[in-house]
Amino acid sequence: MTALLAVFVLLYSGLLGYWALVGAVRGRGLGLGYLGGLVLLELTLLVRAGLELARLMAASGGFGRGYAEPGVHAGYLLASIVVLPLVLTVTRATEQAAPTTELDPAASQVRDSRSGSHSAAEPPPAPASELDLEPGIGRRARRHEATWDALVAVVGCIAVAVVTLRMGSTGRPA
Repeated sequence: MTALLAVFVLLYSGLLGYWALVGAVRGRGLGLGYLGGLVLLELTLLVRAGLELARLMAASGGFGRGYAEPGVHAGYLLASIVVLPLVLTVTRATEQAAPTTELDPAASQVRDSRSGSHSAAEPPPAPASELDLEPGIGRRARRHEATWDALVAVVGCIAVAVVTLRMGSTGRPA
């Protein structure tokens, strides 16, 4: 079962890495679909980690007996479940949900329709930033951030694949 999960993790992380690489080349962000894919991969890694930990604990003769390098294998097991949450905290989704009036009180404030002025409860509009003054700069900055986010995700997927391959070599019988 763990061999099947290892093959799935290798192929799926390769697919996600390719998806992120294409997004980086095109200068597009990852999107919520990609982040959902990373969450699915993390859930698979957690299931595999649970199975591997059970195998390590249930080894005949004590913890890790029958493994080539049980300490290293446990380290790779820990690394395999920590890599993707780090990637998820660094990357940002490009599709942001619109604020709802229930959660965001500032979004529910309206302008006075007769005079067009702001109500006392509504703050005045923020001045334009330097990125908004010159056309194209804000878009280039967002595209640059999206490219770096996608490249970080590619590195994370490669790291998961490498750790999975290394776990296969440290989990062999001694």
